[in-house]
Amino acid sequence: MCNFKQIIYLLVIILPSLTYSNSFEKNCLNCHFQEAQLERFIYKYTLKYSSQKRIENAIFEYLKYPTREKSVMPSGFLNRFGIKEKTILNDDELKKSIHKYYKRYNIKQFIK
Repeated sequence: MCNFKQIIYLLVIILPSLTYSNSFEKNCLNCHFQEAQLERFIYKYTLKYSSQKRIENAIFEYLKYPTREKSVMPSGFLNRFGIKEKTILNDDELKKSIHKYYKRYNIKQFIK
């Protein structure tokens, strides 16, 4: 017989995994849940790298080996929030997540 705390614990552990449909949502939206924040990131990457391939490669390199020099964010942002920790995702999962992020937030889809 389960008690109330056990049920709550199971819901907290199991429910998120059932609601996340892919790696991007599971691994990225967990922390970056604000649409505006994700849009700002892709905007910065688009201004600096322009093509989908270059943008996705730059994001991959930053997440694998994050440094201040690889970041597209201004120094004030980095001073406040710091450099992201190195990802724990394997290369394949990371590339799929980045591709999903690009497809979902790239600003070029709105330019006609």
